[in-house]
Amino acid sequence: MSHTPRATVLTGNIADNWRTLDALHPGATTAAVVKADAYGLGIARVARALRIAGCQTFFVAYPEEGAAVRKAAGKAARIFVLNGPMPGRELALYRDANLTAVLSSEAHVLLWTNMMQGSCALQFNTGMNRLGLPTDLGEKELASLRRLQPVLVMSHLACADEPDHPMNAQQRKAFNEVADAFPDTPASLANSNGCYLGKKFAYDLTRPGLALYGGTQPPAGTHLKTAVILEASILSVFTGRAGEHVGYGATHTLAEDRLLATCSLGYADGIPRSGGGRMTAWLGDLPCPVLGRISMDLITIDITGCTKQPKIGERVEFLGENAKLEAQASACGTLGYELLTGLGPRVQRVYR
Repeated sequence: MSHTPRATVLTGNIADNWRTLDALHPGATTAAVVKADAYGLGIARVARALRIAGCQTFFVAYPEEGAAVRKAAGKAARIFVLNGPMPGRELALYRDANLTAVLSSEAHVLLWTNMMQGSCALQFNTGMNRLGLPTDLGEKELASLRRLQPVLVMSHLACADEPDHPMNAQQRKAFNEVADAFPDTPASLANSNGCYLGKKFAYDLTRPGLALYGGTQPPAGTHLKTAVILEASILSVFTGRAGEHVGYGATHTLAEDRLLATCSLGYADGIPRSGGGRMTAWLGDLPCPVLGRISMDLITIDITGCTKQPKIGERVEFLGENAKLEAQASACGTLGYELLTGLGPRVQRVYR
């Protein structure tokens, strides 16, 4: 039996999360963001499950990802490429896989105008200053953009995870002007957290990403299911004596005798080193604090509370029903996005 870490991806739960988010805004289309290999969980299997659930619109970062979604989701799906087109061979992918380019700069618009590869969307900068066309365009420039016949106009919220942040209202006001300038074109502003900000932020299409995979902090009444269970095998069980140290740098000193276990997981697998001494693993229903520093391949946990000493090879949960994604991310001083997308290639993905 392999002792490599295992991530069990619950594609049915991901599909249920999409249905939950779709129900928040009746009348609006609910897309699915599946970039970065569906946030590390497997783009083909996740896209297929979402398509079966009824999702017909997908967002990726690169055309290569779009081609993978096309193969998994079928001919009828609409696939947007967020990072936009670049000169070169990748342009053929837009045509061959029937992808929709998101144009976010003057260079994008010029390239697409000259190439006319197919359908496009327009992204506008409403304050995030990352990607996006300016919102203060003149009528002549807007008329030129309208001639591209965009299938979507969009922007991206910078502070949607803080519902009371004034920038949310500022960006919505700026985006209203964009939507008004393209009255016959569907509009999209809401990311995962934007889905929780109310009807005024939904427009015609929402774009949840992390929420599909069990992340974010949804409001009361909205329940998202766990999308992945990350487990590692116990390699050793032993007693650490009072006064002894645990891990590199001897950063943790045992105040009393404790029963310890070392697990086959580490920062090479995507668990941040910053989680040392802060994360909690779970052995069944027992919370097991991580002691000392996280190594490249190993993590030591305190299992003193076990009523029955676990066996070598028994699995410990580091993400899942008990080890909640956002709680673990917070313990590491990071976000659920980084934990999921950072899962390493030697973490075995199994699908259920």
